[in-house]
Amino acid sequence: MKKKLLTITVIALTVLSISAQSLKYKSLRNEIINYGYTISLERYADLRQGNIAFDWKTFYAGYEYVIFACSDDDDVIDMDVALFDGYGNLYQEDGKNEYFAYLKLTPYLTQDMKIVVKNDISNTPYYASRCRFIVAYK
Repeated sequence: MKKKLLTITVIALTVLSISAQSLKYKSLRNEIINYGYTISLERYADLRQGNIAFDWKTFYAGYEYVIFACSDDDDVIDMDVALFDGYGNLYQEDGKNEYFAYLKLTPYLTQDMKIVVKNDISNTPYYASRCRFIVAYK
């Protein structure tokens, strides 16, 4: 009986912990929508310090875009995001040393671009933190 109660308690604490960590992301997502943006892409990856994840997206001329990257974990103390054009040239990057990364752009030309997010600095470098990014437009 004690073992069963302990197991249920551990599961409940894990669910509460995951929900609390996701609140940061959900709050960010809601803020983006409240500012009148439409979410066009959401991705996540479990990244250790120094690791990257990427995806491709078509950015249309004349629309205002925002890209946010953050982690569900408080362990990540520096998230980075960079945007590359179809030729591999750096288009824009977030160079701040913060727990979230942010880009804002209005492309003058429609093109496919590569979004790269990086867990640059983490308190637990060998732990893969859940890192997310959102692309939105208006």
